Amino acid sequence: MDAGTIKLLVAIVLFSVPVIFCAEMLPKREIAGRRLTRPQAQSVGAVIGLVVGIGFLLATG
Repeated sequence: MDAGTIKLLVAIVLFSVPVIFCAEMLPKREIAGRRLTRPQAQSVGAVIGLVVGIGFLLATG
């Protein structure tokens, strides 16, 4: 495995963790006056995961 492959695997893990965490923790909680469903909670986690994953790739070059 070269360095690029390892960076990509780390970025995938960094993306997946917030998606799983938000899917478990956020459903039926209110954010901005709206009660979130599981798919909505997963999409919030996906946005967070994209920011973290892409940020990691940009930071490491």
